[in-house]
Amino acid sequence: MAEGESDLIDLPFGIEMDIAHACNLHCRNCSHYSNYGLKGVVPLAQGIPWLSAVSKRLRPKTFYLLGGEPVLNRQLCDYLWLASELWPDIERGMVSNGLLLDRQPDLWPTLAATGSILQISHHTQPPDQYRAAIAKARAMADQHGVKLIVRENRVLFYSTYRGEGAAMRPFDDGSPARSWAACCEKFCLTLFRGRLWKCPPIAYLRLVSEKFGLDSVPEWQPYLAYAGLDVHSSKEQYKTFLNANFAPESICGMCPVQLEFFSHRPDETAPPSDPTD
Repeated sequence: MAEGESDLIDLPFGIEMDIAHACNLHCRNCSHYSNYGLKGVVPLAQGIPWLSAVSKRLRPKTFYLLGGEPVLNRQLCDYLWLASELWPDIERGMVSNGLLLDRQPDLWPTLAATGSILQISHHTQPPDQYRAAIAKARAMADQHGVKLIVRENRVLFYSTYRGEGAAMRPFDDGSPARSWAACCEKFCLTLFRGRLWKCPPIAYLRLVSEKFGLDSVPEWQPYLAYAGLDVHSSKEQYKTFLNANFAPESICGMCPVQLEFFSHRPDETAPPSDPTD
């Protein structure tokens, strides 16, 4: 990590933030646990102080808004404007499954005005609704001058735990270093609840723990004890935390040393809904 002229820490990878934990799809093995019907969004008033604090310490390579499905957050466009003000000179954008873009009538003008990228992460086999949604997104992107990236992720799901739901348990392969080496999200620094976390699976573990009572399961205790970094920490604390992100840590042991990838059939995802309550 280098320090720029403004005394910010230049981060050679990106930061991501889920602004909606709810999702209209339920893709099995989602690393954000969205397949478990998580609810709710992150209000802008809550996210502003987190992002402002991080922007005073870090200049990441990229910043992306994710979910769940970020379109379910009615303040998505406000978040895009905020990110453009805090980090005007970096790559910024959002990742969506693309099925609900019409719910945000100001989205395309906002993406264009803020210079934000839209990535559509195509997680299911291509039913008619996906083909239509992607075709419309391409037309709207051309019309508004927005950079659109369609990522074919139908085989990029792998389980970061054993079992399902209340019976889910961490892997115990015994080699955090090998787990880290195999990881596809080792540089997905995550902003959640006013803290920075090494990766999405360790950050959002709290959400499924609260849903299924995993805090009483002994195997999860070492991982739930990990607390990430408070966004209001000192510059030296940021450096220490970030240096650890370039290497395996004991918490990496919750994931497998060898990834098993899965593809999804159309019937393995739920139909679009609005699970934001």
